[in-house]
Amino acid sequence: MKIQTPVILVMLVSIFFPSSIGVTADLKPVGGITAFGGAEKGVDNASGIGGLEMLGLLPVGRNVGVQGGLNFTGGQGFRFGVNAGPVLNFPSGKVGLFVDYEHRAREDFNYVGLRGIGGYYFDRVDALLSYSQPVCCVKRSNGTKIVGINELQGILRFYPTSEIELNGGILVNSFAGPGRNDNGGTGVGGSFGISFKLFDPIVIQLVQGKIDNRDRYRVTSGIQLIWGSPLQEYLREHVSPPFIGGGDPGGLKSFGEAKSKSSAEAFRTN
Repeated sequence: MKIQTPVILVMLVSIFFPSSIGVTADLKPVGGITAFGGAEKGVDNASGIGGLEMLGLLPVGRNVGVQGGLNFTGGQGFRFGVNAGPVLNFPSGKVGLFVDYEHRAREDFNYVGLRGIGGYYFDRVDALLSYSQPVCCVKRSNGTKIVGINELQGILRFYPTSEIELNGGILVNSFAGPGRNDNGGTGVGGSFGISFKLFDPIVIQLVQGKIDNRDRYRVTSGIQLIWGSPLQEYLREHVSPPFIGGGDPGGLKSFGEAKSKSSAEAFRTN
């Protein structure tokens, strides 16, 4: 008997997305600390990168909470970032809307953006969608303009066990907002990562990275401290894309406003 294409598609969906996890548990306090290091490249310059990120979530009801984070990053100049916003817990997933702020000391630049993230949870797979959009600011100094860039990400997380996480996805950046047509234009690329919990409370983030076709990238490894939960449960207890250095709220561009050579940082991770 001939097997039709719709039947094959149904079989594939049933294998990789067997069912949602049902009703999620009530929100509870969450905390984590990550130290990371690696490399990144903007438009025309590459460097090492390292830093520290802290994350916390405080419930204000069964299905409503406030999540925030701090990050300190060194590499192409010192950066300090903070983000905060509400998280909503719903059957089989979570959504959050965050305000991101970052100060970059080398450029004396202040970035403000909005970031929305939603996740839907299956037995062994999470499907995530994230979008960040700069709302402030544009800086002009000595013939150079510095702006933030937007970024859309679609990500799948897979859990072979409750203590191992693999992720991969696609991204599109710099397609809306100021400067979107400058400095190479829209970038398209992908993301990837592997993490595992060694023992409580140590999580090894073996690699987390993303790269686009404009040769902008960030690849890092890290050590994370989480308490009291398997890795899969911890990642589902708060709202976050799977990138360390993750408070960094969106890539930056800088470029000469006339015909001067482009220079600056143009890419981020979450």
